[in-house]
Amino acid sequence: MKNLTYFFAALILNLSLFSCSVEEDSAVSNNYNTEHIIVEYNQIDYEIVELINAYRISKHLNPLNILNEASKEAIVHNQYMIDQGTPSHDYFHQRSQNLINTVDAKSVSENIGFGFSGAESVVSAWLNSNGHKQNIEDPEVTDVGISTKQDENGKNYFTNIFVKL
Repeated sequence: MKNLTYFFAALILNLSLFSCSVEEDSAVSNNYNTEHIIVEYNQIDYEIVELINAYRISKHLNPLNILNEASKEAIVHNQYMIDQGTPSHDYFHQRSQNLINTVDAKSVSENIGFGFSGAESVVSAWLNSNGHKQNIEDPEVTDVGISTKQDENGKNYFTNIFVKL
């Protein structure tokens, strides 16, 4: 019985360490405002969208349009992750709610990444992860927001936000 208790305690600890958490904190950072964000895409952003769309087409799914409002949310989230020094889904609820309010989004999901050298490596990693792959393959999704940003050490942070309009 004692061994079974230790097993469940270890299982719960492992699940908390590896689960993707969404912080629903109502005290959203004041810096989490997309109102004055200017959207500019870099080459990696375009390559990521191109790879995702090529994959979706190969699965007989519609390609996604780039949605600037979703990219604004992605840009702000990448800066947040860089400021925190760690990849996270913190404040996803706020990003989702912002898109519901601004573009009447029906559903919102996101993929994040950290440290990958380029578009092919991050998209490959997402396609090899069930949850991330489900977001890419969602037949209801119509649009995507994208941001890739490097921290001061040259490490890439990636945020993709998938939206159904």
